Amino acid sequence: MNRPMMSGTAGAHSSFTIERQLPGRPAHAYRFFAEPDLKRRWTECHPDWTVVDEAFDFRIGGNETTRLRRGDGAVQTVDIHYLDLLPGERIVYAYSMRLDETAVSASLVTIALVPEGTATRMLYTEHLAMLEGAGAAERQMGTEQGFDRLAAEIERALAN
Repeated sequence: MNRPMMSGTAGAHSSFTIERQLPGRPAHAYRFFAEPDLKRRWTECHPDWTVVDEAFDFRIGGNETTRLRRGDGAVQTVDIHYLDLLPGERIVYAYSMRLDETAVSASLVTIALVPEGTATRMLYTEHLAMLEGAGAAERQMGTEQGFDRLAAEIERALAN
């Protein structure tokens, strides 16, 4: 559900929720957010971009930062601050994106991992302020594509 809330000099505000059925139990799905090597498997999506630097501190109060040089030479920075973590159940974080020195967006995200038989129902809710660039529809589409990669990576890991 995509609900525009306001726009203007403060940016365009919206919220959206994505639901995915993930293979395996919630504790297994949680690992794909909590472990940097597993997370990288599904979040790296631009083969022509190079990592400038990265830091990963997955704990309440911890930060994750990734700076990537795009094919056009611009540097995209994603800064994540973890607000609440309940292993195998919930992840809450705030994140911002910058392109070079320009603020692109700021978001608050909640991920719920709910057991559903032998699988996991993931509910991802993002409250988004788009400050520059593409809109919420593009952000939602990119996030959905990422979660398609997440489901495939979890399935691949469970098959091994």
